[in-house]
Amino acid sequence: MHQSHNIAWHSLSSHLVFVPENKRLTPHATDLFSRELSTQANALNHFARTFAATVRNFSDTERTKFPSKFNPPMEGMIFSDEILARYDELDYSSITKRNQTLETWIARTERPDWPGARLGPNYSTSHGDLADVVKVLLAENEMATLLMLANHPQIPLADLDHLSWGHSFGVSCVRDWALRGYILFNILLSKPDLLKDDKYKKMRSYSSTIRFVTGSGDYDAQAYPHRQFFFGDQQRCGSWNGPVDDVNPLVDLEKLHEYLKMCFRLLYQYDLLSQECGARSYDWETEVVIVCRDLWRLKTEYSEKEGMTIVRFA
Repeated sequence: MHQSHNIAWHSLSSHLVFVPENKRLTPHATDLFSRELSTQANALNHFARTFAATVRNFSDTERTKFPSKFNPPMEGMIFSDEILARYDELDYSSITKRNQTLETWIARTERPDWPGARLGPNYSTSHGDLADVVKVLLAENEMATLLMLANHPQIPLADLDHLSWGHSFGVSCVRDWALRGYILFNILLSKPDLLKDDKYKKMRSYSSTIRFVTGSGDYDAQAYPHRQFFFGDQQRCGSWNGPVDDVNPLVDLEKLHEYLKMCFRLLYQYDLLSQECGARSYDWETEVVIVCRDLWRLKTEYSEKEGMTIVRFA
């Protein structure tokens, strides 16, 4: 398991049990389910706390690798020609010559004049392609450029974090996609019996995760690195209800470990970027709890804190 010396994976794993064709559900489902132990809430919340603390610790360390202040340029290249060449032929790619220059990013900002509008430059849902560029720059580990954009007075990068037309396609999708893949496959590695005879392939949470992280949608560049790992092709999309039998992510454990490292890097670099640009606040423990709840139907409870919804295991 990745970061096992920092993240209490055992606290989560020990409270999950494999049940084939669980008859308590209609239709019957094969998956991991709660053992419903009395220690569950405390143990799982401990897991969430260690997870959140680890991400934030790596995020803080990553920040020390870059200058404390940036002198914002008014022109220049956002990404290299090498990155352009790797992505510009993908269907609906946002990595284009047009989006390559800083001048374009500045010129495309909006300055709404209606009553109550925020003063200064704004981005909106019409700038989903720029959010996709940010996602690719995260995947390409271009943090110096991203931190420059986050500190640029003419680039409202925080506006790109959460974009939605009823479904989200903002930069925060990088976190959501990486978090789901990272948690699921670490838990699978914690249960060697599931690797025998490919039992894990029968799990609902396994197939749904692959479909989720590789699926297609509006401005879906967050899926590129996941498609590359599972399919060896950034272009190939997972079907929302199709089979995933031809995927074998646990055959090459070294390759899987590199995937987990990438997911973890995306998590702490996204955290750094969102703090740097002043994106809306979020709670890492809540994000972890929601993913685990959605994967394995674990009990949760809600509360409010400083105007933010907090979710914890119950």
